[in-house]
Amino acid sequence: MGNRKFKIGDRVKYTSGIYGDRRRNPLWKGKYGKIKGTLISAIRDGIVECPLHIRWDNKEDNFYRLNDLELIEEQRQLNLFGGECE
Repeated sequence: MGNRKFKIGDRVKYTSGIYGDRRRNPLWKGKYGKIKGTLISAIRDGIVECPLHIRWDNKEDNFYRLNDLELIEEQRQLNLFGGECE
């Protein structure tokens, strides 16, 4: 899958399925549907391949390796009026 790089705040999905499909491991398009997560932190202790701390939109947290996740490219909505609505 190549050399992926994630940064804090990235939106991700769990796609490897190696940890099963549970509430704390919501496999993308699995039993729990399409639950997105946010990268909270990355632990670099030299023991495990860069464990990434993910907080899922269902309020669960867990840790994953780089190859377990894929980046979600979210489109941002443009404000065509340039200001706030009153």
